[in-house]
Amino acid sequence: MITNTAGLDPSKTRIMIVDDVEDNRIVLQRQLHRSGFEAILCEDGIAALERISSDPPDLVILDWMMPNLSGLDTLKGIREHYDANRLPVIMCTARDEESSIGAAMEAGANDYVQKPIRMPVLLARVTSQLIRKAAVEALGAINMDLETTLAQRTRLLFEQRHSEPKQSL
Repeated sequence: MITNTAGLDPSKTRIMIVDDVEDNRIVLQRQLHRSGFEAILCEDGIAALERISSDPPDLVILDWMMPNLSGLDTLKGIREHYDANRLPVIMCTARDEESSIGAAMEAGANDYVQKPIRMPVLLARVTSQLIRKAAVEALGAINMDLETTLAQRTRLLFEQRHSEPKQSL
């Protein structure tokens, strides 16, 4: 089980694994489950995009090389509706060329892990992205509260200024 000081609760975190190889999906699912996460499995990018549109997970682990719709194209589809702060995506692939890493990051990947996967590395990156997502959400909530307070105080100030009697010179 993952423990940290940021208050991340893996048992309330859903991670989507998108990989066309069933054995890869099962191995990742088991490892994530051992760390307390719920895993959602998708066999290709089309199924992932459909599932995300109806029930988005907290994070996506996305294989690059898949038939029909590549991981990169799936990532671009995700980014049409969800920014990197709202739905983190970690690309997971055997591709190790610097150009591939650059292409994934330019398309909106939050991080990149190479196969064969070293689970401690993947879990650290998953945890890091989830903590970052929670921090961005918390800052957004604080910002909304501050904007509400500012609007209320501005309205009160405006009302006070317009309710005061005018003094003649």
